[in-house]
Amino acid sequence: MSQENVEVVRAANEAFLSGDVERALAALDPEIEWHATVGGIDEGRVYNGREEVVQGFADYFEVWERMEMRADEYIDAGGENVVVYHHEVAKGRESGVVVETDTGTVQTVRDGRIVRVRSYMDRAQALEAAGLSE
Repeated sequence: MSQENVEVVRAANEAFLSGDVERALAALDPEIEWHATVGGIDEGRVYNGREEVVQGFADYFEVWERMEMRADEYIDAGGENVVVYHHEVAKGRESGVVVETDTGTVQTVRDGRIVRVRSYMDRAQALEAAGLSE
């Protein structure tokens, strides 16, 4: 089942990154729990359900003029969890400052849908949250 979970997460990420928002959202459970990035500007915020996740991304893009993201690695963390390493480059809308980060997410998959996403500025924290270590 774990490799199937990796494929669910990979397909959702690829859909999002290619701009196919509808397909990306279809991979999310309707009651998804999406935790904002630990160490990020909205740390502590939890988005519940697809509509809040969409609004969270809309709010995020109000802050950033340009955002580029790629998934560098997918790690089968066993059970329901998949760790994804991302590389992000963003340019502040007002400041013009370019920020480049390497982040990690732990995505939990049940019954073929992503039910929870936890994001971390520190990739080691993502591994630890998934019960793994470097």
